[in-house]
Amino acid sequence: MKAIHDYIAKDSPANAKAVVRDILERATMLPDTPRIGRRVPELDDPEIREVPAHSWRVIYQLRGDEVFIVTLVHRRRAPTPEELRR
Repeated sequence: MKAIHDYIAKDSPANAKAVVRDILERATMLPDTPRIGRRVPELDDPEIREVPAHSWRVIYQLRGDEVFIVTLVHRRRAPTPEELRR
């Protein structure tokens, strides 16, 4: 998150704060609505899902009643299934 913030802040500190705030808001709602996200298209796993936040994909995994953030990926990037499973 810090790296994302710092990168965006080079051009726009206000936008950097807004992006980080949006990512955090999306992440904090996941425990209450864990199936709100769509399945990650690179994987065929119903327990690995994603929600968008600005230009980012918040990728998370469901394990029982718990939600684990796996990674944040820029939407222009197409990670391989192997990268997402690490």
